[in-house]
Amino acid sequence: MVVVDWPWACLSTRWFDLLHMLPSVTMQGGPPPAEVFDGHPVATKADGDAVTAVLAAVTGFFVQRRSLPPPPGLPTLRAFQLAQGRAALAWLRQRTGWRRAP
Repeated sequence: MVVVDWPWACLSTRWFDLLHMLPSVTMQGGPPPAEVFDGHPVATKADGDAVTAVLAAVTGFFVQRRSLPPPPGLPTLRAFQLAQGRAALAWLRQRTGWRRAP
């Protein structure tokens, strides 16, 4: 399978698209992202530090975007991005051992 996100088309590591879509899968009732990612063939040789760095960037993207006004015709996009950000943040905390601020 090949995934092409036309507005953001680029070449990247094989596991990038998997990592990027897993917060959406999880927020819609799917399995935890680590469970899917860690057992997926494209992720078997992924560098752990690189995965954590990309996950941090993806998390930041979702959390930051949700603070913007909704684009015309997409009134629920920001709530969707917030839900993605929450799922990604939970995964990031699991990977890093970071906890919530008191």
